[in-house]
Amino acid sequence: MNNTTKDKLLEAAVRVLNMQPRASLADIAEAAGVKRVTLHRVIGTREELLRDVAFRALEQMDEACYTAVKGKRKAFEQLKAIVGALVPYADSCHFLWKNPDVWDDPEIAREIKRHDQELCDLIDRAKAEGDILSFIPNSWIIASLDAVLYAAASTAKAGNIATNDASALAIQTLFGGITKKVKGTALAGA
Repeated sequence: MNNTTKDKLLEAAVRVLNMQPRASLADIAEAAGVKRVTLHRVIGTREELLRDVAFRALEQMDEACYTAVKGKRKAFEQLKAIVGALVPYADSCHFLWKNPDVWDDPEIAREIKRHDQELCDLIDRAKAEGDILSFIPNSWIIASLDAVLYAAASTAKAGNIATNDASALAIQTLFGGITKKVKGTALAGA
């Protein structure tokens, strides 16, 4: 099997399915510049395509995160590096968030749960080290990370900023905010 054809199909599938989660295989094949028969020969069924896209996304996230944290000891530095490293893969991450049907697959669900747990553990370490406010729920931090990744990727994709700038802006926005000082807010527990 030609990996470049499969990669091309999976990349097209991510783009198309993020815009139209119920897109047909014909739409995906057209976006990849191949015939539908090629998609069926290389990938198979729609379920197999969704599974392949999900596992590819999880592998990309694993590789990006592993590479990003190398040599960094503090949890906060690791988190910042992970955010920056995930921006180029935000479309794949977005696919997982936008297509919860793939979570019905036990293997995929197990991998997503592992990813979430590893991220929660890292956030807990950063809280224990005093770098993240302890009263902010991990679920809020993860949802914020998801939103910032989406904003970075969509802004870069629109051509408004470079991907490297998008990574830096994502880190700044998530961990430093967009203002010098927030006024008029008081959170319980703050």
